[in-house]
Amino acid sequence: MRPTVAMRPPPAAGILAPVPKKNADPIRKLLANCTPTLFMGNPAGTVVIMESKVVEAGADPEEVLAWVREHGGYPDKSFATSTRRGRGPTLKPREAPKPYYVIPEDELT
Repeated sequence: MRPTVAMRPPPAAGILAPVPKKNADPIRKLLANCTPTLFMGNPAGTVVIMESKVVEAGADPEEVLAWVREHGGYPDKSFATSTRRGRGPTLKPREAPKPYYVIPEDELT
């Protein structure tokens, strides 16, 4: 005779199922479709997307900035640069700093 074993119900499917990302998020989709800029100084696990790319895609930079901050990212700007040509005080004018967003990679998948 076999010993009786208490039968447990099978685990619910939701326990082991992956948690889906939030519903259709138009800003996430827009940022995920923008080509990231290669920066040497951005922290590991983040991507950099230039604000100009967001504007070209037709988005409002202020709304995107609010989304970026809500998802653990932050805004930054590139350094203004100037170059010296030849000898003497002949400088090219400084190029204006370019704003960009630093976004955790996980937030775009």
